[in-house]
Amino acid sequence: MDIGVVLNHTLIIQALLFLIFLFLVNLIYVKPYSRVIDQRNARILELNKEAEKYRQEAQKYLQEAEKILKEASVKVNQILEEARKEAKAEAEKIIEEAEKEAQQMIEEAKKELQEELEKAKAEIERKVEVLAKIIVEKFVGERK
Repeated sequence: MDIGVVLNHTLIIQALLFLIFLFLVNLIYVKPYSRVIDQRNARILELNKEAEKYRQEAQKYLQEAEKILKEASVKVNQILEEARKEAKAEAEKIIEEAEKEAQQMIEEAKKELQEELEKAKAEIERKVEVLAKIIVEKFVGERK
């Protein structure tokens, strides 16, 4: 008994049917599946690029916002410093005016005191003269 491989028409038909089956499986399942996977991969790549673009744009906006905040902080500090200077100048002006007014009031009070002192001196001198005349008259009147 010889167990050799004998080529007959069934083997060729089976091989041909297997090739047709592979062609149909490739046509029906593999190509559409590959196309869907390629489309999905392309969409993922597109979405990744878009996400990167949005991330960069968000980073740009974040940097811009930080810059604006820094500028606003500098402006606020400038405004506060200017307000402090103005308040200090106003306070100094008010103090200076108050000191001038106080000095003026002191001068007026001194002047009034001086005038009252002069009046008092004049009154005393007048009374001294009257007393001196009275004393002189008494002294002269007693001597005579």
